[in-house]
Amino acid sequence: MRNTLLRSMTILLCLFSALSAMADGEIYYGIYKGTGTLTTFGTKKAETYDVALRLTDPTLEGLEVRGIRIPVNTNAKNVTDYKVWLTHELTLESGKMVPDIVSVDVTPDGKWAEARLAEPYVIGKEGVYAGYSFKVSSLDASDDADPNRTPLMTVNEENPEGLLLHTNRTYRKWTPLAGSGSPALVVLIGGERIKPHAATLEAPANLYTLFGKTISATLTLVNHGTEHIKTIDYEIEMGGKTETKHISKSLQGGYYGRSTTFNVTIPAADEPGTYLTKFRVSKVNDEPNEDPQTEVTTPVVYLKEVPLHKPLVEEYTGTWCQYCPRALAGMEKMADKNGDNFVGVAYHVLDEMEFVSSIYHPAQPSGLPSVFIDRVKDFAPLTGQSEWEARAEIIAPAAVSVSAEWTDETKTKIRATSTTQFIRDFTGNPYRLGYVLIGNDIHSTAWSQQNALSGSATTGDAYLDKYIKAGNPIRDLHYNEVALAQSAENGAGLPESLPADVLGDVAYEHTFEFDITGNELPLVKDKMEVVVVLIDTRTGEVVNCNKGHVVDPTGIDEISGNAGSEKDGAVYDLSGRRVSAPTKGLYIQHGKKIIN
Repeated sequence: MRNTLLRSMTILLCLFSALSAMADGEIYYGIYKGTGTLTTFGTKKAETYDVALRLTDPTLEGLEVRGIRIPVNTNAKNVTDYKVWLTHELTLESGKMVPDIVSVDVTPDGKWAEARLAEPYVIGKEGVYAGYSFKVSSLDASDDADPNRTPLMTVNEENPEGLLLHTNRTYRKWTPLAGSGSPALVVLIGGERIKPHAATLEAPANLYTLFGKTISATLTLVNHGTEHIKTIDYEIEMGGKTETKHISKSLQGGYYGRSTTFNVTIPAADEPGTYLTKFRVSKVNDEPNEDPQTEVTTPVVYLKEVPLHKPLVEEYTGTWCQYCPRALAGMEKMADKNGDNFVGVAYHVLDEMEFVSSIYHPAQPSGLPSVFIDRVKDFAPLTGQSEWEARAEIIAPAAVSVSAEWTDETKTKIRATSTTQFIRDFTGNPYRLGYVLIGNDIHSTAWSQQNALSGSATTGDAYLDKYIKAGNPIRDLHYNEVALAQSAENGAGLPESLPADVLGDVAYEHTFEFDITGNELPLVKDKMEVVVVLIDTRTGEVVNCNKGHVVDPTGIDEISGNAGSEKDGAVYDLSGRRVSAPTKGLYIQHGKKIIN
C-alpha cells in the first residue's frame, strides 16, 4: 500500500546546490539554523543509519515542505546509498525504514546534499517527520580515528525528542538519544505566509512582582522572515494603556525560527491583581510586521505579599568519593549561613547510606561530587551563596510548609502533612508535591570517608580547611541531610497531591506516609526531617520547598489561643517566616500549632 501511495504521488526530487536556488516565499527550517558547531557521531559499526527530525512547530501548519537539505561527513569515504524522505510515522518493516510519503535516492556533492520536491508537501496539524538514510559499507574497527566509525553529522543543540536514530545493528528500534546533539538536516519550507519582514515574540508563562513595583521581563524575538532584522517596534499593552518603543536588534533571516532576547520593563499597576499583558511586534525594519502572530499574552501578577522561597540544594555524594568532602564542606557552610531557610538533601551513591539505586534519584550526575539547585543547574555550595540568594529572590507560585510526626511507638512510620497556598488561581495547575525523608547526625565507627583534600594547602575557609586538616580517610564522620526515602521514583511529584485547578485563596493540605521498617542505619530518631518540594511538571524545576522536624504525636498540638501571647515565644507562619504581629490564621509557637 505504501509503495502504491508513493507511485500515485509521483513525487520526484532534483538536486540543487546553492542557497540562491531559494525562491521568494521560501526559508529553511530545522534545529540547525545556519550557525553552531557540527559534530560527528556514530555507532562505530558498519551498518545502515536512519535519522529523523519531527516538524512539530504549530506555526508550520499549512506551510509546504519544498525540499530537504542534509549534512555530509566528507571524510567518511565508505558511506553510500543516501536517501531523503518524508513520513507520517517512523515505521520499520523487517528492520528497514519504510517512509509513507516519499523516499528518493540522492548523491551528495560536498558538505551538504540538497533536494527539492517536484510536488510540495503541505504540513498538517499533526506535523511530519523529515529524515534521511545511508549505509556505512566498511570501516577499520582497529582505528579509532577512522571517520567511517562516526559518519553522522549532528548539531550541538538539544531538542525534546533527542537524536532520533535507527540502525540495523545497534539501535534496532527508533531511539531518542539524549545528550548526543540533534539532527542537522533542514527542510526548505514555503508558502504565502513566508514574508520578508515577519517576527513573533515568546514571553515567560507568568510574571510576578510586588504591588507598586515595576517588573523586568526577558522576551524572545523570533524571526520568521527571509530578511535580516535590524530594528523592531514593540508595544506593551496592560490595563488599557499601551507603551511603544523602537529598538535596534540584529537577527539574521533565511532560517525560520532564529531568535534573540531583549529585556523590557513593565510598569507598576494601579492596584494589586492579575493583568493580562500583551507584548506585540508592530514593525520590523520600519515595515509593518507581516507575521500572522504578532503578539503574545502573559499574565502579570502584582502581589500584596510574596511567599518565602527556599531553594532546594541536592548533593550527590559517597563515602568512597575522595573529593566529596569539598561538597560536604559547602553544604555545612550554607546550612550555618542560612539557618532554617537552607533546605539540603544528600543522596548517597554506592555506600552504606544509599537508600535506593541511583537511577531513581532526581538526577543522574556524570560524576561525584555533584550538587544541583532547584534541579535546574549545577551548583557549588562552597562559593554559591550569591547564586542561592538570587534563586531565593525568584517569586514562588506558592508558599509550602510541612509538619511530620511518628505514628507508631516503634518509630518506623511517619505521617507528613503539607500546606500549599498559591499566590493566584491556576487553571490547569502544573504543580505537584513530592516528599523526601532525611536524617541528620548519622554516623558509624565502621564507616570511613575518603578525603583527597587531606594535607592540601589551607584556604582560609574554615569549612574547607576542616577537611584539609583531617586525615585520609576520615573515621566516624557525622553526616547530615541524608536522604532515607522519597515519595516517588526520581523525586517526581505525586499525581494526586494537588487539584487540577487551584485557587489563590485556599490552603491545600496533603498527607503522605513514610514507612522505614527495615532501615538498619544508625538513625537518630529525634533528628529526622521531612522535606516537601513543589515541582513544576512542565520543566521538572523545584519552585519552592520547606522542611519540618519529625516529632512525637504530642510534639505538635493544635490548640486555640493567642499566638504571640506567651513570653519570649517566637511565632512563625506556615511558610517558616517569623511573624511579629500575628493576625487571624495558623501559626507555630513553641512547637505548637496555634489557631489565632
